[in-house]
Amino acid sequence: MVEVYPEGKYLPLTAGADITAGQVVELTGDKTVAPTGGASSKVIGVALINANAGENVTIVTEGVVEVVAAGAIAAGDKVQSAAGGKVAKFSATKTYTDSAGNTVDVDDATKIIGIALTSASADGDKILVKLTL
Repeated sequence: MVEVYPEGKYLPLTAGADITAGQVVELTGDKTVAPTGGASSKVIGVALINANAGENVTIVTEGVVEVVAAGAIAAGDKVQSAAGGKVAKFSATKTYTDSAGNTVDVDDATKIIGIALTSASADGDKILVKLTL
């Protein structure tokens, strides 16, 4: 076995689109990321630096990060990715059919990316999030 990224906290990846530092990013291809377009189960972390499409970009995968909220979020709320590489209060659900044929909505925990440490009152507010990827 060869360790490629021994720590794993910072990953050197390629920007698949223009990225601004602080945006939540998701994998869009082999070692390629772009800002999230909504709630995603492919989130890998938060961009540490600005990068144009095709350039190298460093992604933070753990710890506490400053991100932009897409709306009101209270400290302690679980958060998910949102359009524009922002975060939103967790609300993602999946619909399943149980063995009796009933339709059941359940939380889609694969979309949770962290816990808000500070609050946001509106779209565009910056908050601190503890990543839980």
